[in-house]
Amino acid sequence: MLDFCRSIIVILVLLIFTASQVIAGFVLEQERYEKGTSKKLKGTIYMQENKVKFFDEEGQFSAIFNLETGEMMQIDNMSRTYTSAKAKDYFKFFKEYALKMKTAMQQQLAELTPDQRAQAEEMMKRQGIELPGSNSVPVKIELKKTGDISKIAGYESVKYEIYRNGKLDEEIWTSKEVGLENEIDMNKMTEYMSELRKIEESLGGASSVSKEAEQVYIEVFSSGFPMKTIDYPVSGNSIIEETVKVSKKQIDNNEFRAPAGYRKVPLEQMLQLGSVE
Repeated sequence: MLDFCRSIIVILVLLIFTASQVIAGFVLEQERYEKGTSKKLKGTIYMQENKVKFFDEEGQFSAIFNLETGEMMQIDNMSRTYTSAKAKDYFKFFKEYALKMKTAMQQQLAELTPDQRAQAEEMMKRQGIELPGSNSVPVKIELKKTGDISKIAGYESVKYEIYRNGKLDEEIWTSKEVGLENEIDMNKMTEYMSELRKIEESLGGASSVSKEAEQVYIEVFSSGFPMKTIDYPVSGNSIIEETVKVSKKQIDNNEFRAPAGYRKVPLEQMLQLGSVE
């Protein structure tokens, strides 16, 4: 779920960068992989006329966003179903869902023996999951402007480091050379980034995100197009997501609609379908 939320964040940043109409659409090819492994998950993002679609090579899920209408759509190609909601309703649902998850986690921990609870809490800590009710202090997020520059997919990109409670949590490389920075809608960027970061933290069991933390991400994403991110989990290898190619082409508008013959389901049902292995 956290991976999905992070992917949503990247998609919405791209959406914001396309706040006015363009002559032809953009196609961005990305790779996501764990450092030290050869397996790479390939993903593609379509952007055209304030619409964005994300899908990966496995083909089970795709996500579509429409900046003009505020509609957010998730599609499950395995069950041939989709869900659609306004952004404000989507955010509201996931906030309520995160609260339910915390409540259920507290109840499950309370039913364990002292030894079982200690083992469960230790495992959660290793995975970077904050224990419910263990801390009411907002997460401290700090930004470091490194000044490092690198070419990513042919575009000069600048490196930012984000620290979470004093530890390196994420690297984000942004570029102004993609040619989209003159079309940023800062009001929408502020709204979307703020809400999505709150959701991501909540789904991880974390406490609230401070206003200062929100401003950190706003500053980073307003500095240019996010070409590469590196996540540093509490345990395990870092996760890298990188744009490897950017091209322009006219995209069929049907790509931004629900596929013909698919059944619309409530957002809660889609979440349950996505959890089935």
